[in-house]
Amino acid sequence: MAKNSMVLFAKKLNLESKWNEMFLENNGEVTPEMSVLGDEIKTVIRSILKEQENPKNIKDLEVHLFAG
Repeated sequence: MAKNSMVLFAKKLNLESKWNEMFLENNGEVTPEMSVLGDEIKTVIRSILKEQENPKNIKDLEVHLFAG
């Protein structure tokens, strides 16, 4: 897995942790701040999926899906 993907996973975990803490602090109510965090989490997830769909060669950072 590429280094960039690992950074994205770490960011996702960090955002989810913040969201969960806020959820517990607010007694299970979703606040506008949490909605913004949720949108950011979705954006990171989309980035992770995009990275997985288009893997890049670590050596030259090019996509080699059709290399023989």
